[in-house]
Amino acid sequence: MYMFQCKKIIINIKNIFMGLFSFMFINGCAGVPVKQSALQTKQNITTEITNNTILDQMLIETDGAYAQKIKIKWFGTAAILIELNGMKILFDPFVTMNNKLYKPPIDEFAAVDAIFVTHGHFDHIYDIPSILNEVNKKAKVYCTTTPRKTLISKGVEEERIHTITAGDFFNLGVIEIRVLKGKHISFNIGLIIKKILNPRIFTYWSNLSWIVKENKNYDEAGEIVVYDIIVFNKRILLMGSLNLDENIEYPKSADLLILPFQGRSDLNTYAIPFIQRLEPKKVLLDHFDDSFPPISSSVATLPFVKLMREKYPAIPVICLNAGKEWIVDF
Repeated sequence: MYMFQCKKIIINIKNIFMGLFSFMFINGCAGVPVKQSALQTKQNITTEITNNTILDQMLIETDGAYAQKIKIKWFGTAAILIELNGMKILFDPFVTMNNKLYKPPIDEFAAVDAIFVTHGHFDHIYDIPSILNEVNKKAKVYCTTTPRKTLISKGVEEERIHTITAGDFFNLGVIEIRVLKGKHISFNIGLIIKKILNPRIFTYWSNLSWIVKENKNYDEAGEIVVYDIIVFNKRILLMGSLNLDENIEYPKSADLLILPFQGRSDLNTYAIPFIQRLEPKKVLLDHFDDSFPPISSSVATLPFVKLMREKYPAIPVICLNAGKEWIVDF
């Protein structure tokens, strides 16, 4: 009986490690092909921004504060809320699995007007069914085909999902959103080895078991998008994963680039070419928290901030505390 139990434990451990190895490769290991995206394989996006003097004149002071300032709140992981003039748009909602981190109450999402998804991995869409079915009866979800299927299988009504593809354009009040084709980060072998050999695997064994089990239900199928957001005459470029498609001409000189900072052991040097390519005026980092250990980790952002100061001193890097609102100063 003892030998049987030991054998069973060994088999379970083997299955977990194989699942972890599969997770790292399925979700974007370098050199491993992913399924072809249903999105366009090539796209050239150029958007002309013109000054809107009428809207600019609406930026007036009221009671000592600007009446129409863009507000951004980071909820952890890649969950970003952009708010302007009462319009609230939520991107990639996920409530952390780490009890040591800030956990927004689900009621925080009750007043959200729309939810936009960059891709279908669990850390970008898992909490959408709870939000829509428990606290928010009005918001619609904007996502590609694969996360749409996932959300429907998890109990989201089809009528509340709007399927998107690269090239689509949406106008939500004074906020304009254009959908661009993106690409998922490629996990490097250094990160994979670090995860597999890290004793945190045993500390967060139950998390790991759940992630390995659920991950197969949250495919992204190569359907990664980048959101090009125009508010008045300002541009925010929001990425859901730290990679870009080589065949896409992305808009340069965005007033703010929202950059996910997780997924490799060489993030500091890996991220620099994207800064060179996009030439943003400001960078806001997200996804650097340890929200689903042991797969995630708490990424030190200070080395990247210092590197940016050396290479691009005119481009500030912003790292928010989860749950704190930031009034954007363009």
